[in-house]
Amino acid sequence: MSAQIDLILTARPLERVESEIAVAGFFTDERPLRGGAARADWRLCGGLSRRIESGDLSGKSGEAMLIGCGRALRAPRLMLLGLGDRQDYDQLRVSDETRQALGRCRKLRLKSIALTPLGIAPDDVPRHAAALVAGILDAWQGVVDPMRLEVCVSKTEVAGICRALESARDAAGANSVCVSTDDSSLEGR
Repeated sequence: MSAQIDLILTARPLERVESEIAVAGFFTDERPLRGGAARADWRLCGGLSRRIESGDLSGKSGEAMLIGCGRALRAPRLMLLGLGDRQDYDQLRVSDETRQALGRCRKLRLKSIALTPLGIAPDDVPRHAAALVAGILDAWQGVVDPMRLEVCVSKTEVAGICRALESARDAAGANSVCVSTDDSSLEGR
């Protein structure tokens, strides 16, 4: 029996999602930081940029740093992950990096996770839906505890991403994954 995975799309930015941990990634060859890493860096007053500049982090694939956030983010901790070189990033790497990120969360016994799609542009998430679902399923394979995974996406992309993830889930036969949206994706309509 597989554990229930609640995959919730949210239009809220990473720093405004309440969870046990926020997860973002960055590339070795991309400065300034982008996406969730850039938002977290801004909320942490440039603390991530300073760690990168000092050599504590380089962005190599497999590199990870767990950072206490205080009140800068709604999640008490941030996991910043290296994604390697941007030019080498493809769908296989999306799946691998997602699996590794969630695997680290699993080892920390965290079940409520906020995630920005690792290395994927907001309008390109539907193309990578199968890779995301594969990474999520691989990370949570054999786990009996449920997971709540909130994925931060652009409000304008929520509907398309939701359809793509549902199709990927169905193609994978992953009936333990429940794809939904939160209220933030409906605000202002």
